[in-house]
Amino acid sequence: MSFGMGSDPNGGTLSGVMCANQSGWMHGYKGCMEPGLMSCAGDDWQPAWVLEKRKPRFRSRDVSTEHLWGDVPAIDILRLDFNEGDQALSQNFKLCFAASGDIRNLVETVNGLPKHYQGKCDILLNDIDPIVVNRNLIILFALLGSGPSMDEAAELATHLMYSAALPAAGASFVQRCIDYVYGSNSDGEISYRVVLSTRGSGKISSLQTSAGIKHPVEMFRSSYDFPTALKSMRRAFAEASKSDDHDRLLSKLTPGHRLAIKRFRETGVLAPFSLNTNTFMHPNRLLFTVNGDWLSSGTANPLCGWDMSAVQLSGEKHGVEFADIFGCLFFHVKDQLREFARRMKDFNIHLHLTQFDGKILSKGLFAGVVPAFGGPCFDRVDASSTMDSAGIKACLNDWGPLLNRQNECSAILIHSKTWHAGRRDGSAQAHPRTVEWLIKKYCNIPGLVRTSPKPNSLFNQGLRSPLLLHMIESVDAFYDHEPAFRRYLQEHGMDVTTAALGLRRREAHTIHPKRFGITLGPNDQRLPDLSKDEFYRLFALGNANLLVRFLEFENTKI
Repeated sequence: MSFGMGSDPNGGTLSGVMCANQSGWMHGYKGCMEPGLMSCAGDDWQPAWVLEKRKPRFRSRDVSTEHLWGDVPAIDILRLDFNEGDQALSQNFKLCFAASGDIRNLVETVNGLPKHYQGKCDILLNDIDPIVVNRNLIILFALLGSGPSMDEAAELATHLMYSAALPAAGASFVQRCIDYVYGSNSDGEISYRVVLSTRGSGKISSLQTSAGIKHPVEMFRSSYDFPTALKSMRRAFAEASKSDDHDRLLSKLTPGHRLAIKRFRETGVLAPFSLNTNTFMHPNRLLFTVNGDWLSSGTANPLCGWDMSAVQLSGEKHGVEFADIFGCLFFHVKDQLREFARRMKDFNIHLHLTQFDGKILSKGLFAGVVPAFGGPCFDRVDASSTMDSAGIKACLNDWGPLLNRQNECSAILIHSKTWHAGRRDGSAQAHPRTVEWLIKKYCNIPGLVRTSPKPNSLFNQGLRSPLLLHMIESVDAFYDHEPAFRRYLQEHGMDVTTAALGLRRREAHTIHPKRFGITLGPNDQRLPDLSKDEFYRLFALGNANLLVRFLEFENTKI
């Protein structure tokens, strides 16, 4: 059944690129009379600091800002091909996303289950932020509940995640979802509990405090108009565009991708470049405050949350050029959400959403607060970057005792974004002779001087040169910070903590590589070995942080 909630001007869903020429609209996707690529802006764009002949001013990546969208590409925390393998077909799993953020890792993990999975899977999705938890709750119910087709629901859920505006039919449907999910909650109750049906046998349940849901529900039921929301979003993006950090991002990109970012920030709609978004006239209230203020910073970028190589392939399947990177991302996210919805319908999977501090939740699980999870039951725990705020000892003390000791593949996955802060041994960029080393390395790479700008022309702008700054930023790709990271972990008591808990750090990872750009598996690779295009997709377009380190912990005795 169609609810008319699709992205095209007539309310239908998209399966390919729409024609950008008015003369082609009547012909749909395949009958365009004037096929061709739009020419992008030329290569004469320059960062503001170059035009103004001044030194750039950058914000440290260690500084925390609130983002609507994650900045680590989606992770499948099961990776069955490296772990349980064929036995997973009928195996029961209990999984925990201790600080979930959005639903990307959940989707990626469920989509990694065997095609004909016959077991039962209970998944705990927790976050301390009530806005995050309740946004996830509404997106999941809109996607998995009965009513719209999976294709239509997946398209709407894609916009709920990433678009500032919705078509009228989509906005109306979301409000009905909100009324249904929160309609029975009483202000006099201490806790908010709800169990929601899906298309299949699985359920979506949520346990939160009534006080915790109050602000998100006020947001979702607010009444500001679309111009107010759009003005706030554009103001946030405009302020960010004045920063040197924004220009540094653009300076690494091709002209087509710079134009794609500009288009997304103008419309606020995740869609193919050619789509007429004039029907998106209702604010997505999941992304704005109760007064219509944009919830995130103007630097938030949905490209950072997905594997850009996979995004490019998804675009190709739908006939989208790589230059239209947000069109590629639209179809990639939609396809992933549709497959997730299909699996949730066909498999025995139950989702449990909670909103607690990790330490409180871990203790509550032992006390039976969430009946589906009791004692040491988890086959995987994704603790995200909680070690950066709580510390590695606290993180392991919270989740180590909850690992399933009957499964030799059980593991805790953690990553750190800030471990290197204040350490001279943690980053090549922190070394005072980095520029000197770069010049020497540049001049000694065979063939590079013949095919690239001469060293004098490359470095004569000093630290104003975008290319030089990009090279300095990229130098950590060629720096082995494993020894420094080991020292960091020892200084923070990891070895003592793991020994006390019966855990050990995995030397060979089986869920996620130890750093971006290296392969997964039993090898001794420490530095990325990427082609020029792979490096561009991961570190320039996807803006992956070269210094992020991943950790896996397992039980020592099974």
